[in-house]
Amino acid sequence: MQRIKNLKIKLLMSLSILGVIFGGCDSLIYDNLEDCPQGVYVKFYSMTPCETDSTFIGNVSNLSVFAFDDKDKLVVTHNQHNVSLSRDFEVLMPVSNGNYNFVTWAGVNDNFSVENFTPGTTTKQDVMMTLKMNDSKAVQLGDHKVWQGESRTIHLPDPAISGALYKYTAVNLREVTNRIKLIVEFDRTTMKEKLPKDLRVKVSSANSIMHIDGTTKRNAQQVEYPAQDVVITDDVGEWNYSLLDLVTGMNNNLKITLEEEGDDSGEEKLVFDGDLIASILLRAVDKGVSLDCENDFEVKFLIKDYCVECWTHFSCNIYVNNWLVHSYSTDLEI
Repeated sequence: MQRIKNLKIKLLMSLSILGVIFGGCDSLIYDNLEDCPQGVYVKFYSMTPCETDSTFIGNVSNLSVFAFDDKDKLVVTHNQHNVSLSRDFEVLMPVSNGNYNFVTWAGVNDNFSVENFTPGTTTKQDVMMTLKMNDSKAVQLGDHKVWQGESRTIHLPDPAISGALYKYTAVNLREVTNRIKLIVEFDRTTMKEKLPKDLRVKVSSANSIMHIDGTTKRNAQQVEYPAQDVVITDDVGEWNYSLLDLVTGMNNNLKITLEEEGDDSGEEKLVFDGDLIASILLRAVDKGVSLDCENDFEVKFLIKDYCVECWTHFSCNIYVNNWLVHSYSTDLEI
């Protein structure tokens, strides 16, 4: 009898120790579990539809993780600076008792104005960031990259029933910045007296405002992007641009004009004026170029003149990543 009593004491002591270890949140031991902690560990990777294996981004200047409930309301936000998104990196989001998914932004730095976010009010359709302006043009992004992604929905049961519980998920971060190298080359057999230094290039888009869910705000003001790393020779001009996400319907305009030397009227001859996406990049899809899989594009114009003496027609071949995607002629009214 004494042996059974001692056994009971030892068993109770063991259960007490386990209760301390589990923080009083083991559903097999305790009845009152309402305050037991729960959460989701979020990992990060990157993989386009054209890839068969994931990669890891590495160092980013900023990381923001948003937890949204099944009513599309913000629950909690995690912000962190100067992190390395490696295979082992993860963030614990303290959520409990509900359905949640996790929207992540990486690389949103001082080039952007970031909104204020309020738990219980902010939704995924609210504005995340706006690209800043500098002298009426968008700031230069250079080689800086920004990523965005969203996890699948994770369910956490009522802690009063399940006790402490932690789950895992992962976010596929897709780059939402693009780089375009624009090359304009003159055919010297017909364009002998024209020089690339007389070209004027303008790239503009209404894509400078993005929502938390990664979509671009519609009906936003069109902004001009500055050229960077411009290189001009006697035969070829090269302009490099870094832009936010290139999507259709955002007035993605590319305009190339040629300034006539000695023309006091100030007028310029039109070489190309059209939608950068619809007129050029979408035509490259059948040639093996994908907007869903690529963020770096080389767009090359090879310009010839149909009428060398009268200068009334331009003929252009357009190549995207070395694929010929378009040929056309431009009628010039002189």
